[in-house]
Amino acid sequence: MKSRHMPAMHSANYRRFWRCLPWLAALLLLWTASSAFAQQEADPPGRVANLSYRQGGVVFAPAGDEEWTELPQNRPLTSGDRVWTDSGARAEVQLGAVTLHVGGESHLGVGTLDDRSAQFIMLQGSVNARVRELAQGENFEIDTPNLALRASQAGDYRIDVSADGRETRVVVLSGMATVFGQGGDALNLGAGQQATFAGRYLAQVQGAPFQGDAFGQWAGERNRAEDLSAAARHLPRGVVGYSQLDAYGTWGQDPTYGDVWYPQGVVADWAPYRYGQWTWVDPWGWTWVDDAPWGFAPFHYGRWAMIGPRWAWVPGRMVARPVYSPALVVFTGGGGQSRFTGWYPLGPGEAWWPTYRATQHYVNHANFNINLNAYPRHYENHVYRQRPGAVTTVRVEDFRQGRPVRSHWQPMQPGMTGQGQAGVVPPRPERRAQQVQSSMPRLQAAPPAGAQVPSSRFWGGGRVEPVPQRQFIPAQAQPRFIQQQTQQAQPRFIQQQEQPRPQWEQERAVREQALARYQQERLQREAEHNARVQQFDATRQRQQQDLVRQQREAVQRQQPQPLQGRQGGEPPPQQHQRVQPDARDGRGDGRGPRDDDERPGRARGWGRG
Repeated sequence: MKSRHMPAMHSANYRRFWRCLPWLAALLLLWTASSAFAQQEADPPGRVANLSYRQGGVVFAPAGDEEWTELPQNRPLTSGDRVWTDSGARAEVQLGAVTLHVGGESHLGVGTLDDRSAQFIMLQGSVNARVRELAQGENFEIDTPNLALRASQAGDYRIDVSADGRETRVVVLSGMATVFGQGGDALNLGAGQQATFAGRYLAQVQGAPFQGDAFGQWAGERNRAEDLSAAARHLPRGVVGYSQLDAYGTWGQDPTYGDVWYPQGVVADWAPYRYGQWTWVDPWGWTWVDDAPWGFAPFHYGRWAMIGPRWAWVPGRMVARPVYSPALVVFTGGGGQSRFTGWYPLGPGEAWWPTYRATQHYVNHANFNINLNAYPRHYENHVYRQRPGAVTTVRVEDFRQGRPVRSHWQPMQPGMTGQGQAGVVPPRPERRAQQVQSSMPRLQAAPPAGAQVPSSRFWGGGRVEPVPQRQFIPAQAQPRFIQQQTQQAQPRFIQQQEQPRPQWEQERAVREQALARYQQERLQREAEHNARVQQFDATRQRQQQDLVRQQREAVQRQQPQPLQGRQGGEPPPQQHQRVQPDARDGRGDGRGPRDDDERPGRARGWGRG
C-alpha cells in the first residue's frame, strides 16, 4: 500500500537533486581539467632546437652540467642547455620556423622550449633571430640581463649584449616586438627602430647607431638561402633541420609513398641509424645522434623505406609542427643476460610507441595519419624486423657508453639478441660514462663559468606579462626621444662610473628615477584633464544660459497685446509703462525687465491708451 506522503517525498528529492546538479557539474569539470593538466605535464616537449651550422669553436654545457664540452653534430638542444661561441666563431640554431644566428664570444642558453613557447637567454654577445611564423598564442622570447624581448609578429630581430651585461641594444629590422623591464614597464618597437637600455627598468641610454656588419651580412645570406630552400616545398617549416637536406640529396616521387628524399654519398652497407651514436637526453632517454651533416630531420621525423636498392626517407603527411621523436626505431634484445642489443627503423605507416611515459594524446599526435590498431606494441608485423640489412646490433657495453656505432656494429646473426624480443630498451647509463666522450676544444676566449642557465627574471614561460604602457616612437621622433632620455640618465650614469656602488643600490636608483618620471607624467596628465573639464563645463553653462534666454523671449513674443486702456479714458496704470533698465532690474544691459516684472496683463513698450 502506497503512503499518501510518497509524492511529497519524491518531489522533495527531485528538487534536492536539481539543486545539487550545478555543484556536481563543477566538481566534474574541475576533475577533468586537473586530469588533463596532469597528463600534459607528463608529456615531454614536442619541439627541440638543432645546431645546424657552426664556424669556429663552439662548445656547450648540457642541462645541469658545469663542464663545457664539444657539441656533437645533430645533438638536440633542449631546456637548460647552454652554447658558447669562441672569438670569431659563428653558429646557427634552427628550431623549425625560427632560426637564430649567434656571433662570436656569445653565451646563449635555452630557457624554455616546448610546443607553445621558445625562450632563450642571451647573457653576452650578439644574436640575430629570424621568426618566419608565429602561431596564435605562441611565445618567442629572448631574455638578457637588462630586458626581455617578445616578438609580436614574424620578423627579424637583432640583440647585442655587452660583455659585462650592463647594456643591451635591440634593433627591429622587420616586424614588431615588445621590450619588457623588471619594473613592469614595457615598450613597443616597430620595424626600423632601435634602442639601447641600461639596468633592468628600461632606462634608455645613448648608444651607437646600428650599422650593418659582417655578422649581420652573414646572417642575412643564411636567411635568404633558407627562404629559397627546396625542402620547404615538400615539408612544413616546423620540421627542425629541413634546410640541411638541400645540399645532400634529391627529392623524388613514389607512387606508393608520395614525396621521398634520397641521400647522396652513402656507403654500400649504409642503413638508417647505423652511422652515429646513442646518447641519453632527458626527458626522452636514448636519443640517436647521426654523423651525417643532413642527419637530423630524417631520423626524428617520418619513416624510412627501401625503394629498389636504395634507402629513401618518407616524410609522409605531416602537420604544420610535427612532434619530435628521439629515434623512430624498435629495439630488440638487450635484456636479461643478452650481451647484444639491436634496432631497426620503422617503415612507412608503422606506429611508433615511445619508450618513456607519455599520454595517449601525445602518442596520437606523434603518429599523425597512422592507424595505431594496425601496429600494436608486439611489433610482429614490422617490415624490417627480419631483414638483416636493416637491423644493426652492438654490444650492450658499447651502446651504454655511447661509442660510435659505425666502428662497433655487427651484422645480425642467429641468437645474437637472444630470442629477439622486440621493445626491450637498454637501461639508462651511468652519468660519468657520457661525459668522457668529448672534451672541450682549444678556444681563444674561455667560456664563462656556471652550471645552469638562470631562470628568466621577466615574463617568460606561462606568466602573464604586463600591459605595455608606452608605444613605439615614430622614426622621426626617436632620436629626440633617445636624446631626452639620455640627458636624464647621463648624470646618474656618470655618477655610477665615478663611484661604483653595490648592484642593489644602482637598481633602486634607476627604479626611483623611473617612478618619479612616471608620477610627474601622471600629475601633468591629471592637470591637463582638469583644465579641459573646467573649460568644457564653462562652455556648456554659457550655452544653457543662452538657450534659456532665447526660450523666454520666444514666449514673450507669443503673449497677446491689449488694444485699449481702461473705461472712461483713464490712463493705464503706471506699471504698464515701459520700464527702463536701472539698478533695480538687476541687469542694466538694456535687454528688458526682470523676470518678476513680466507678469500677465502687462505689455512691454506701451504708453497711455
